[in-house]
Order: sequence, then structure tokens, then C-alpha cells
Amino acid sequence: MATASMTTTTTYTTTSPVTSASPPRVAVPSDLYDTPQPIYERYKAAREDWYTTQPQRARNDKAYRKARGLPTKYSKAAVKYALGHKEMGAQCILGIGQGRRDWTTEEIHAYTDFGEAENRLVEQAVERQLEQCYYLGDGIQAAQEEAIRDGQAQQLYYDNQNAYHQI
Repeated sequence: MATASMTTTTTYTTTSPVTSASPPRVAVPSDLYDTPQPIYERYKAAREDWYTTQPQRARNDKAYRKARGLPTKYSKAAVKYALGHKEMGAQCILGIGQGRRDWTTEEIHAYTDFGEAENRLVEQAVERQLEQCYYLGDGIQAAQEEAIRDGQAQQLYYDNQNAYHQI
């Protein structure tokens, strides 16, 4: 007598009529507007815009800097200051597990250009305020609060211009 055995495999697929909502997407925080990477990205974008208006032979960084009235070189002291630990730092941090690299001369120049432009704006604002006797009776606290508001406004402007800071 032979015994025959039969095995059947049954697969069950279930579908649920109820789907759970995915969690809301959270905006990825953007870099601060005054950190080296965003400064350099804005510099490159402005330079590329300028390049589109120029003939092929005139498209180089030196010509761009000359047209914008920017110095083509900075002193060793200015570069050393920019690479200080309170400014750019000695090296660019590439990301978690990716290491570091030295800053390029172009990145250092863009950062230094930005710093000088910011200093000019602050000096002009202070001159206007002094002409209007702005600080009479308000004290240093009012000046600090205004500086904080200005920084927040610039960060907000940068976040609204930066198309890549949100998912």
C-alpha cells in the first residue's frame, strides 16, 4: 500500500481599509545665512548670473571680481582671520563620516567679501543712528536688541530665498 500525501500552501494577503496618515514632513533646518557654505553658494550663483551676460573669453573669477569691485587678493592677515576658529575654521567639515578638507582660496575670498560687506552695512547703520541721536537714553540694550532683530530678519530672508532648505 502506497500512501500519498498532499501538501497545500495557502497564502493570505490582507489589506486594510484604514490607512494611517504619514507624519507631517518637517522642514530641514537650513544653514545659517552667515556660515561659509551658504555664503560661497550665493557667491557662485551671483558669479554664474554675471557669466551669462559676458562673452566666453571674459568668463573667469578674476574678471568677475574686478567687475564687482572686489579685491583679487587678500592680505595674509585677512586670510588668517577668516580661517580663525571664530570665523570659518581651519578646515571645511564635509559631513558625518566624510572627513574634512582645506578651504579653497575662492571660498575664503567669498567669506571675506561677505564679512566686509556686512561690516560696511553695520557701520552705515550706526552712522545713520548717531546722526539721528538714536541712542540717547536707549542704552546698549536697545542696540543689542536691534542687532538680534537684524540677524533674525536676514536669516528669514535667506531661508525664503533658499529653495533647498525644505523637503
